Amino acid sequence: MANKLITARREVERLRMQAAGAADTDVKIWEASNRVADLERDERESAVRTARTAGRAMDVVLLVVAALTMAFSLQNIHDFAHAHDVQNPIAWFVAPAIDLALIAALLGDAVLSRWQLDAGVWATRLRWYTGAATVVLNSWQAWADLDAAAIVLHTAMPVLLFVLAEAASPYRRGFAQTVTLAATAAEQEADTAPVAPAPAEVDTPTPAEVDTTPAAPADTPATEVYDQETDPAVSTMTPQNPAPAPVAPAPAPADADTTAGRLDAAAARRAIEAAWETGLSVREAATRATRSASYAGTVYAQLTKARGPQPLRGQTAIDGEAAA
Repeated sequence: MANKLITARREVERLRMQAAGAADTDVKIWEASNRVADLERDERESAVRTARTAGRAMDVVLLVVAALTMAFSLQNIHDFAHAHDVQNPIAWFVAPAIDLALIAALLGDAVLSRWQLDAGVWATRLRWYTGAATVVLNSWQAWADLDAAAIVLHTAMPVLLFVLAEAASPYRRGFAQTVTLAATAAEQEADTAPVAPAPAEVDTPTPAEVDTTPAAPADTPATEVYDQETDPAVSTMTPQNPAPAPVAPAPAPADADTTAGRLDAAAARRAIEAAWETGLSVREAATRATRSASYAGTVYAQLTKARGPQPLRGQTAIDGEAAA
């Protein structure tokens, strides 16, 4: 589950890098760094699993040796107790009591050692006392008879259990330290994890200045209707000239701001209205008004809405002749 989550997060990060415009080389370097981090993490996890498996194996071996030593010592200690006027069934209780105390010490030390904690001096004294008692009770009669073979036979397993119990503690501490080192390395990896490269900066052009001065009210109401009987005749025919004469650029109004060749807002508005009335295109009107084509188009739309369709180029002159 953890590996699937890591893979999904990296896929999202890779898509974000590509959407932000990161170079393909940067993406490949980032992916290769992630693969190296995965291999290092797998190696640490393998070391942790090995340490934990070894620790559990140590506990199992220790408990098995303790159980076998208890079974071996049970009859020997019973015979020794019964020979010294301890009646049954009390004579059977001596060995289990000593062995259970030793097992309690071993289990407590197993838990604390994994956290690299020390149970204190009394825990050590408990292990030593129970181990020594088991050795003495098992081999007393052999020492009394000075039987070398019996001494070796009755002391081998209790001494083995005692030495194994003492050696298990440093082993467990070493295993716990292995896990701690792996966790520390994982934290350091998180601090130094490969970071997605930032996309290159792109120069964004500054948006063109748009004049947002509100449009002046139209001189002619939008509701004016042409009266065929009383109004002068208006020609709706286009001029028959093969090509209209080029229109000379209109001079800038007197109140225009010519400091940098740019008309002020009011003069630009009047220039666009004049261009609309003479049938010029939006681009030609924008050139005359020293404004953007988008602004000129906005003014054209307002004039068309207020005054009706834009006159064709040259239509104004024909209408004037017709009126005369």
